[in-house]
Amino acid sequence: MEVIEIVINNEEELHKHMEDIEEGDYFEAYFGRCHVEGIVICREDTFFRLDTERDVLRLIEFELSDVLDQLIEVAYTKHDNNNVRKVLKLVE
Repeated sequence: MEVIEIVINNEEELHKHMEDIEEGDYFEAYFGRCHVEGIVICREDTFFRLDTERDVLRLIEFELSDVLDQLIEVAYTKHDNNNVRKVLKLVE
């Protein structure tokens, strides 16, 4: 799998790159000491509903803008191209 790392310098640039994320993509967000990951089943701007594919915690609803000040990176793999993983690394 090819990994493409993109350094993000501001919130506007992050939103621009995140427009590429759509339902069916595999999404990961790392912030503080936590992370969320799963398949995007619903997305509206910075709100995500993810299917974690786990029995204990199946669905996660996640508002990215709520943790923006702690966000370290966002990674996603397009559902129609599993050979490329994009990693958006935030720099303060």
